[in-house]
Amino acid sequence: MKKFISLLLVLVLAFALVACGSQPETEAPTPAPAENTDPQPEQTPSEPEADPVSVCFIITALGDNSFADASDRSLKEYVDTYGIEYFCTQVGANGDMIAATREAAQNGYDIVCVQYDAEVLAMVEEEAKDYPDTLFYLFSARAGSDAGDQDNIVAGFFRSCEASYVGGLVAGAMSETGKCAFIGGQENVGLYDWMLGYVQGVERGGSNTVYSWINGENPWSDPAKAKELSRSLRNNYEADMFWGCAGQSGDGVFQAVIEMREENPDTTLWALGVDADQYAVFEANDKTDVAEVILTSCMKNPVGPVAGFIETLQAGGKVQGGLITCGIKDGACGIAENDFYKANASAEAQALVETAKEEIKADKAEIVTAYGLSIEDLNAFLQAHTLNYQAANM
Repeated sequence: MKKFISLLLVLVLAFALVACGSQPETEAPTPAPAENTDPQPEQTPSEPEADPVSVCFIITALGDNSFADASDRSLKEYVDTYGIEYFCTQVGANGDMIAATREAAQNGYDIVCVQYDAEVLAMVEEEAKDYPDTLFYLFSARAGSDAGDQDNIVAGFFRSCEASYVGGLVAGAMSETGKCAFIGGQENVGLYDWMLGYVQGVERGGSNTVYSWINGENPWSDPAKAKELSRSLRNNYEADMFWGCAGQSGDGVFQAVIEMREENPDTTLWALGVDADQYAVFEANDKTDVAEVILTSCMKNPVGPVAGFIETLQAGGKVQGGLITCGIKDGACGIAENDFYKANASAEAQALVETAKEEIKADKAEIVTAYGLSIEDLNAFLQAHTLNYQAANM
């Protein structure tokens, strides 16, 4: 447990003042208390109360209305649920994750959560032995990632393709034009994993996928570019379902859908959210105009396993290091099935979702993941399953 040292000095001064000389005759001596012959219960020393489990979450920045904010909310809920101590470190766009991770370990946190990165892993693997009481949780690892050989390092891999597959089912079944748009932040295997699941779900829902990448110097915080691309996919391909998988850039996708709805009031247009239940996020922030274009959200909860870590540590146990894989079967991925979704998604779409979830839980769903695909196989898949194939550039 994180050590908080306090020093309490208690000085008890007892002075007995006894008057000199004889006691007045009128003052009767105080009788001694009667001896209690009843058996007294044996007094056992009370166990010192354990320090609460402490958790440090290291992230680039909050305020994305998506992954970072959703993870922060989850960990804050653990404060009430488990009585933990929680602190979030924001390093900034050009911040040093390695230095922040090292500092958190030096400060004695029980659990340090930081996004998986080869350089971070290398530092943690080298120094984890110096902090045996700290569990390093590296989330968003790749399938087959090295988790190091230290017992106190856990790497978490999430099957994002399962969540996006189910979201794609909704988009494909709800599309009136048969064209569903994907706007990604930056080409990398993690984003392609989201995309491939979506493409397969869209196809099963009866539609096709068109897509664009933001890329550039700031792919995760460029809503203007995301808005432009959304409009382009609408104008050029008649897309009517839009999924922005690009962090804060996704706000531009939502804004595009709002404006295009106003311009075409007789056309049904929807957006999907990512990472968090973004309908709930915007509704809670009194941004109803944004919330009401978000039919559902494809979600994963990278910090979800932390709850199990906390419970193990509180019980006096030790968390086993290594790589863990989480998906729909584990409740770590899925879509937002809130009241808005239930009221607006068609019965067909909702039935497809329920069927797909049962298939995934029974290991009967064959969902192609980008992890492990060669660049040649990835391009072959995109060429066969998207309408505006663009060669992958990773």
